[in-house]
This record gives sequence, structure tokens and C-alpha cells, in this order.
Amino acid sequence: MKIDDGFPGGRIETVRLPGRGPIELAIGEDSAADVRQWFCFRARSTRPREIVLVNAGDATFPAAWEGYGVMACADGRSWYRAPTEYDDGALRFLHEPRGEETLYAYFAAYPLRRLERLLRRVSREDHVDVSIVADSPEGRPVPVVTLGDPDAERSAWIIARQHPGETPASWAVEGLLRRLADASDPATRALLSRACVRVAALVNPDGAELGNHRTSATGVNLNRVWDDPDEDAPEVGALLELIRETGADVFFDIHADEAAPHAFAATSEGNPSYDGGIEAAEAALTSDLAQSCAEFLDEPFYERDEPGQGDLSCAANQIGETFGCPSITLELPMKDAGSERVRPGWSPRRAVRFGEALVPVLARALDADEG
Repeated sequence: MKIDDGFPGGRIETVRLPGRGPIELAIGEDSAADVRQWFCFRARSTRPREIVLVNAGDATFPAAWEGYGVMACADGRSWYRAPTEYDDGALRFLHEPRGEETLYAYFAAYPLRRLERLLRRVSREDHVDVSIVADSPEGRPVPVVTLGDPDAERSAWIIARQHPGETPASWAVEGLLRRLADASDPATRALLSRACVRVAALVNPDGAELGNHRTSATGVNLNRVWDDPDEDAPEVGALLELIRETGADVFFDIHADEAAPHAFAATSEGNPSYDGGIEAAEAALTSDLAQSCAEFLDEPFYERDEPGQGDLSCAANQIGETFGCPSITLELPMKDAGSERVRPGWSPRRAVRFGEALVPVLARALDADEG
């Protein structure tokens, strides 16, 4: 058995690699922070072997492992769940060779090169523009995709992957961008006929490249600096400046939650300026998400903020407070537990479909906000 994490987004530590018996590995920390959750590595073997992540119980979010299945890919395209057990602080799964090597990850990896290909493809359309809003601390571009007329009266913003290990967000953004780039799609035409949509597809490129789960190359949780970004978070500073220039009538910050069995939204009820109008707009938005997206349940998974106690260092709270608009943190699942109302089988393909379904939801949200 050979184990390798020497590629973009790779992260694992080898503990014991015996000739026979279980392979013992450990989940590594983020490159500059005490966060331990993401793993991604290649395994090469000609026979089945048990792989054990010996320190899973010490993860930052250990509740993630209940009902969880490790994701695997043997052909570079199709991801599946490996049979997995979590017991006594260790995550165990069986390596069953389907080719020369198998890629294992916390969730299906979404490498920078895939995003680059997607951006090249959508930028060929006349109504799509891709620009670089900032460079990361390690010099990687932070792209923003502008779809529709930049001078349109209405403006929607979607950002994703502030936390680099939350890769379902990138798969959803792929579905969103593909549909928005299709000028023949009726929902796209309806939305872009009256609004400009801007998408920051990967806010934290350094973290994604380094194999971090929650932080940037400078060790910053980018979703905790929107009230006062400094030189350690140029990605957020540049985005915040651009959003202030363009305005926002609807704002989505797409994440993925380690423990949730379904998608859900965190709303801005704790903001100081939160009122009945914003409450009604966010309630209509989350109700529409529940009707339009099979994985989404319109019920809180996090405790709701008390009035005036919203965290304005978080993107959705900050933008909602600044513009008085419906502004949500949209959380997708990571694991495959499902629930009584959401079928199991969560996968990259379903995340892409989730992103596609956001297009008419955005159109209706902007219609309601204008009315």
C-alpha cells in the first residue's frame, strides 16, 4: 500500500504502514491553525486493506462521523461512499481497489483546475464576465463572475468556499454557473433580464490548495472578519469593497455543515436593524428553497440569534445589515445520513442540481423584494 497527499488539496498523515493488517493514518491540522477535519489522499494497492483514521475522535467537529461515509473516486470522475464505521474515536473503512489508485476525501474534492476550466467555459458567453477582484496572501486569484448587465437595477450576490474543506459549496456553484451561463434557459433569462448576478466562486483559494478545512494560508477563518478585514484577509477586504460598490438585494453565502443531515439556512434575525420586512423576505426565501431543492428543510439547525446579537463578522450578517436585504448562510450537508424527509445519497451530482435550482429561487426572491 502506498499513501500520497502530495497534490493540491491533499492532506493526511501516515502513522503506520505495515505490510499486512490495517493502515493507520491521521487527519492533519490546517496549515496555520488548530483545525483538524479535512482529509484527502491517494491510495495505491492491488488488494483490499482496512484504512483507519486513528484520530477522528479528535477532529474539530467529531459529530461529523456519526452516519458518515468516506468518499472515494477510482476513475477521476465518479465519487462513491466507501463502507465506513466510526468506533472508539477511530474512523474505519475498507480500501477495495477498482483501479490502480483510489482517491479518498472527506467530501468529493473540487480542485482549482476544475474551477479554472469552468470559468473559461462560462466566460465564452456574451453575458458573462470573469474578473479577478484580489490576490490571496499566497498570490492566487480570487475570481468574481458577473452575469447580466452590470448596470441593472437589481443585484444578487453569491459567495462560496470561505471554508475550503466545505467542497459541496463548489459543486453547487458549478451547477449555478452552468445554468446562469445558458442564455437559452427560461429561468436564466427571467433573472438576468432585470438583475445582475455576481458570484465569488472560491473566496479562499489558498486554503483549498493547501488542503485546509476552515482557514486561509494566514490561519484566518475568513467568515469571521467581515466587520474589519485586515491585511491577513485581503480576499474579504476586496469582496466587501466591491459589494459595497454594487449593492446587494439578495445575498447567499454557501457553506457545508459537518453534522447536518440536510441543507438548511441560517438567517439574519440577530442583526440590529432586522425588522418585519426582512423577516418576511427571508421566510419567503427559505420556504421557496424548501419547495425547490429536495435536500433543503425550512427549519433551523443552529440556534437562532437573539435580537441584536447577530455576529456582524460573518458575511451574511454583515451584508444583510449593510443593505437591509434578505441575506442567508446556506448550509449544505457533508455526510450521507439523510433524514425522514430527505433521501440518502448526497453526492457531487446532487450538489450540482442543488445549485441549478437556485436560479429560479433567486429570480423569485428579487421579484418579491421589488414588490
